[in-house]
Amino acid sequence: MTRSRATGLVLFLPVPIVLALFVRTPLGLGASLALGVALMATHRVYARPWALVRASRRCLWCGREDGAGPVALSDPLGPAAWSACVAHDSSLRAFVGWAERRAPLLEAGILGTLLVLLATGLAVVAEVLPAARYADAVALFQGGVAISVLPLSLWGPRAPAPVNARSPFPLHIQALVGTAVVVWLFRVVGAIWLVQAALHARRSLGWP
Repeated sequence: MTRSRATGLVLFLPVPIVLALFVRTPLGLGASLALGVALMATHRVYARPWALVRASRRCLWCGREDGAGPVALSDPLGPAAWSACVAHDSSLRAFVGWAERRAPLLEAGILGTLLVLLATGLAVVAEVLPAARYADAVALFQGGVAISVLPLSLWGPRAPAPVNARSPFPLHIQALVGTAVVVWLFRVVGAIWLVQAALHARRSLGWP
């Protein structure tokens, strides 16, 4: 593993750590939510500059730093000189284009359920809601994320590739480890979370 890839992986680690804090609450609900929100709020401060410095030479799909050329992509945080290998240019544009065409659904499935999760957690900490409601919110979040990222990871890279596309989410996150790695994480974690959400729903409904 090159030094650049290792650094990108380290900078990416806060993402799964935040998810674990929100879903597993290993420090207790209040402390886990507080730390998770703090990590989430500060991540772009150091991760995006690192990604942008390398954007013009590092393939946004595979992470290689040689042979990448410019690709017309943008995200909500502003312009950047993103690049892609010739072999991965089409898959990258297809993936981002698929996400752009379904942006409202992705935002509802991911950001919407995240807001419900955080609001429920605060209500439980404030003793406005019983603790059991947080488990319901976790299942909703897992299910919402799963039904959002599984189709994106399975069909996005094979969709028609637009000439240019605007991602509904910041591209620097996937630039840290490469979009190809993120696609496989979406498939694996999405499948696991979909099963966990379904099992929680079955238990809640009292189904055998």
